[in-house]
Amino acid sequence: MRRYLKLYFLLAGAYVRSRFQYRLSFGLRCVTIAVSEACLVGLLGVLFTKFRAVNGWTLAEVVFLYGLGNLAYSLMRIVASQLDDFDRYILQGDLDSVLTKPLPPLFYVLSSRVELHHVARALTSVVIFILALNFAQIRWSLGVAVFTVTTVVCAAAIMFALVLVSATVALWTTKSGKLSDLLITATKESATFPISIYPLAVRLVLTFILPVAFATYYPALRLLQKEEFLGMPEAFQFGAPIVALVMLGVSYLFWYYGLRRYQSTGT
Repeated sequence: MRRYLKLYFLLAGAYVRSRFQYRLSFGLRCVTIAVSEACLVGLLGVLFTKFRAVNGWTLAEVVFLYGLGNLAYSLMRIVASQLDDFDRYILQGDLDSVLTKPLPPLFYVLSSRVELHHVARALTSVVIFILALNFAQIRWSLGVAVFTVTTVVCAAAIMFALVLVSATVALWTTKSGKLSDLLITATKESATFPISIYPLAVRLVLTFILPVAFATYYPALRLLQKEEFLGMPEAFQFGAPIVALVMLGVSYLFWYYGLRRYQSTGT
């Protein structure tokens, strides 16, 4: 484990140093991300001037859920940005080179590009989350802190598993960029807003097929002390760790199976 951590920081560090050669561009991108996130929260505030609550959710509660989901999404994006265009590895024949290296292919792919500008989104999300925490009048304690940190980590793991599955599809179809874009966008949007605003069919999909609801929605019910289970067991509030482990295991097995069936494009 220590060896892999050292290698990860060495490989990722090389990419980060190359990005810092363009400090102004990097800084402007970080500022743009932070401003866009702040503007979105501002738009939510404008919306709630017309409606005091949306399906029982107040502005503070929606912003709390948004900050929680966006923080998890940002952590996932820092680690898994390279999966966005994984099909490039196949189209350009780079995956053949990756498979010859004395490292696990997924480890090498993830460590070859780490986009730190997502840190700006993560920091903005932390600020939004803390402000919403105060406005939602949640009592902070050690138990709440542990539950929150666990939720964020598990939510990031669930999102990562979904992105890995969409990237792995390219091992059969050669291209999966549009699928990845669709899944990333859908995951972010469904994790940052209460699923109770969606129709029953969508809620079932987000619970049992693409279990993004376990990433933020059900844990947020626990933190906000909201009794809105939509007919689901109350135990779902504590299901994020189990779902995260299952999703990571299934997604990695799918990745491994895809590599076993991979055939070079010959480029």
